[in-house]
Amino acid sequence: MKNIKYCFLTLLISTLLVNCSVVKKPFAYKGKEIEYAESLFKRQNQVTQQVMILLEDEIALDDEEMVSDAELKMHDACHLLNDIANRERNGEEMSLYYQRQAHSSFIGCDQAVKAMETILKEIE
Repeated sequence: MKNIKYCFLTLLISTLLVNCSVVKKPFAYKGKEIEYAESLFKRQNQVTQQVMILLEDEIALDDEEMVSDAELKMHDACHLLNDIANRERNGEEMSLYYQRQAHSSFIGCDQAVKAMETILKEIE
């Protein structure tokens, strides 16, 4: 009976150690992810500033609606990125689940920022 408990305990500890090492591997590129997120955040802020300046000028109503719609889509796509930035600035910790969720939204955010950049180039 002691032998079975010992084997079970050894198996349990081995499994936990393996699982811990497997969980860390997806985050091995954390530095690159951070750089990408910071770059994306900066691009989004630059585009938002350009939109604010553009909307101060008088532009065609169709262009204004197109810019406003694209800006709303961009903010919706990038809301997790913005939330992460605010939490980082405030020193708040985030769960692993939330980090994964936010990371999975980066591609959509990037696409929305690119779409907004394209629209701004067309209008200028």
